[in-house]
Amino acid sequence: MNAIQHRIRQWTRGLLLLLSIVAAPGLHAADGPLEPVDTSSPRATLNSLLNNVDRVLTALGGEYRSAPSYELASRSMVPVERALATLDLNETPPATRVESGLDAGTYLYEVLSRIELPPPNEIPGKTAVSGPNPVVRWTIPHTEITIARVDKGAQAGQYLFTADSVARAEKFYLKIRDFPYRRPVPLEHPAELRKYLPGWMIPIASIERLPAWTREVVFGQAVWKWGGFALVLLVFVGLLKLVHRLAYRRTTDKLAYKYLQQLALPVAIIVSMQPVAYLLTEQINFIGTMARGVNLVTGVIAYLCATWAAWVGSLLAAELILLSPRIAEDSLDAQLLRLSARIVGIVLGITMIFYGANQIGIPLVGVLAGVGVGGLAIALAAQDSLKNLLGSLMIFMDQPYKPGERIVVQGHDGFVEQIGLRSTKIRMLTGALTTIPNEKMASADIENIGRRQFIRRQTRLRLAYDTPPEKVERALEILREILDNHQGMQPELPPRIFFDEFNPDSLNILVSYWYHPPKRWESLAFDEQVNMAIMRRFAAEGIRLVPPVSTTRLIQDSIQPTSLEAVKQDHS
Repeated sequence: MNAIQHRIRQWTRGLLLLLSIVAAPGLHAADGPLEPVDTSSPRATLNSLLNNVDRVLTALGGEYRSAPSYELASRSMVPVERALATLDLNETPPATRVESGLDAGTYLYEVLSRIELPPPNEIPGKTAVSGPNPVVRWTIPHTEITIARVDKGAQAGQYLFTADSVARAEKFYLKIRDFPYRRPVPLEHPAELRKYLPGWMIPIASIERLPAWTREVVFGQAVWKWGGFALVLLVFVGLLKLVHRLAYRRTTDKLAYKYLQQLALPVAIIVSMQPVAYLLTEQINFIGTMARGVNLVTGVIAYLCATWAAWVGSLLAAELILLSPRIAEDSLDAQLLRLSARIVGIVLGITMIFYGANQIGIPLVGVLAGVGVGGLAIALAAQDSLKNLLGSLMIFMDQPYKPGERIVVQGHDGFVEQIGLRSTKIRMLTGALTTIPNEKMASADIENIGRRQFIRRQTRLRLAYDTPPEKVERALEILREILDNHQGMQPELPPRIFFDEFNPDSLNILVSYWYHPPKRWESLAFDEQVNMAIMRRFAAEGIRLVPPVSTTRLIQDSIQPTSLEAVKQDHS
């Protein structure tokens, strides 16, 4: 039997240390489940860590290896939390605190078991910390491992392994991992065993049956764990694709259903993040940096998706309320309700971002609270950039246009190429590229041609003034025949043709029709067909079209003794 298999069998006596702290309630601690961990002095803290981990490694037997189960693991658990309660983890982000504490506790236990500790009477006890000059900080001789009293917070007055010792625990272990043990331990090399052992769902015997190369350690984890990671990732992506396909399998113009479709994906991601993290860190049993990375990444994704879901969910709630027949779709109440929903969505989203940032170790609240005068000066100096950033956020939330759409804004007509955090780039129809700050785009009147539902053409035909009424009526009949049920017509938008006014020099016929879908070149080709048909039909009926007439008067300067007036008829 090779060394790896030997260590796997040893591990059956110490399973609890390798399981997550979340699943370790510590109900079987020798000191009682409700009795606080003794951290009243450096000596008590040191003993609490060593004794509790010793109990962890002693508590389990061979029964778990032959028939692993959650119930058996739970019954066999000893107070891992009590051991980790001796560590100062206040500087560790909440999202990675469990894995960081478990790693640090394991490494410190290994180090303290391999070095020569001073006699108990030389370690500061209750007497040393209760006198007139109490010991507040003690470093284990010939090491940099320190136990110090906490001055504030929920653990004030307790003696804990300092945050620096916790952060450097792995470095300490790497220096002495080849040293012999100086004290008897129930299980040797627990830190190394964690690199290739699974959680309770995966039988240890199945890992033993794998080829030896799958148990080799690569980047701190066994090869089989990387294979499990790839499998979990493939299943996760496949489920998301399935949810997306089911959500968008039908199209609709109802906003409530569209928002419901948009809500499906972020909710699916949020729901799946916890199982994914559990499988990777508890069953595949990633450890160290990889485990912390998994918890951090899944936490970030979950909080970002929660922000996304809060925004879409607020809009969905408004649209569901608007389904009530008591509220008209285009009423002021409806617009106010939608605006309120957007405000609620923004507030919920910002709350999610701040809470999530605090959980992963980015204290945004503290950063904002500590801005002060200097931050205000910087904000004033960068107010244009801030305006553009806020404008970008408004554009992303309101979405008046998207990349690829043709818009007309401030006299610029072209296709949106890019929406950045500072500006929007528009490719003009002339081929030139123009850039407009998002501050102006957020407040400008934007005509989104790319979202028009049809192309409307409105033209005026000018008949000669001496055209008899019969010919005018015939001209109207011809136009209606040409445009009757025409190409691109929608039933709700039939063509409109009227003899609408008398011009000073002609009789005016107004022609309006709509072309769908709004494809510019196809619409122009149809306009050409209509124009040619009008010319041929009018010529056959003897109906004469006349151009508009303009009159130009040239008057000599008033200081001249005579004036010259000329009238010129210019037919354009």
